[in-house]
Amino acid sequence: MAGRSFLRENAFLVAAVLLPLVIVGFFLLASAIPRWLVAPPAYDLLLRTYGSPDQTRPRVAVDFTVRDGRVEATVRGLPATAYPQAPKLYLFDHRTMTVREIPVDLPTNLTEQDPPVTVAVSALAGRRVLAETKAPDGYELETGRYRNTGLVGDLFGMGRQSGKTSLVNNGRVIEISLPPQESGYGVLAVGWVLDDGAR
Repeated sequence: MAGRSFLRENAFLVAAVLLPLVIVGFFLLASAIPRWLVAPPAYDLLLRTYGSPDQTRPRVAVDFTVRDGRVEATVRGLPATAYPQAPKLYLFDHRTMTVREIPVDLPTNLTEQDPPVTVAVSALAGRRVLAETKAPDGYELETGRYRNTGLVGDLFGMGRQSGKTSLVNNGRVIEISLPPQESGYGVLAVGWVLDDGAR
């Protein structure tokens, strides 16, 4: 009886305490729901990293592109004053949620006077790639951008700049674990693999 009397006499105080807790709980639940309702990724993703300048590497620049569903590497020679980088190609496997490097056999003896050379990435032969920012299942690559954590995150200063590399889709976030030396800010999506081919 005394408890009910206290609640009646202090209803405003009780509401002032409970309402923020209810709101926080609601938004925490809303942020967790996508993990339960959004399906995991259904496609592998090809990623390109820039690597870091390395004077010991051949003085070439490499660009990875998709043409007619196949991945190609275009290589051009660099001037002696340029800093060669070490771009690498990685495959995110949606089944195992792991990443592995794709070997690419590139010419190393080009000079800046030589015309660019385009070679097919033979390790991906038989696999069809879609050069779109969004996968057919809705996932997109997010790298090193400001991550909005919603109203609760804004209230508590949780929105932040992140160097993580992730796949995102309707609130679900799948973090991609690249080798430590690969910066999330230098990672680009080359394309989504539409068929299994020879894995």
